[in-house]
Amino acid sequence: MAATIEFPYSKNSALLGVGVPIIFLLITFSNLRSAYIAGATVSYSVIAFADLVFITQMLYVFITRLIPALKNEVALELNDKGIEDFIRKIEIEWTDIKAINWEAGRNSSKLVIDLKHETDYGTQIAISLRWLKGKDREICETIIARFEEMKVV
Repeated sequence: MAATIEFPYSKNSALLGVGVPIIFLLITFSNLRSAYIAGATVSYSVIAFADLVFITQMLYVFITRLIPALKNEVALELNDKGIEDFIRKIEIEWTDIKAINWEAGRNSSKLVIDLKHETDYGTQIAISLRWLKGKDREICETIIARFEEMKVV
């Protein structure tokens, strides 16, 4: 019986995910005020819509990423049964996995899991590592090593 490995949410990524919309909101809010005073209704409407999008994005990331990160909740777990992705609410059993690969990206990497059979998610599941605490390479190496270990069992 292998020990459970848990990867918590990344506080840094969550703070960045909340901070960027706030910066854009502050920038556009000053333009919103100017457009309202000038009576430019089209400009006002467009900027107000953009501000609404920024507020929605900020609240979504705050609720789904920052609060769990501040509570040190688990985002991804490797256990005896398989991989549990608490971010997307996906459970993948080790027996269903054909291969696991790491795709490095510019901003964040992702783990690509090839499945043996077609599922509701298709034959491939990509797990973004952006919201996980730790270095992408180390996380991937740990997951791939656990997969190799569980293949033998």
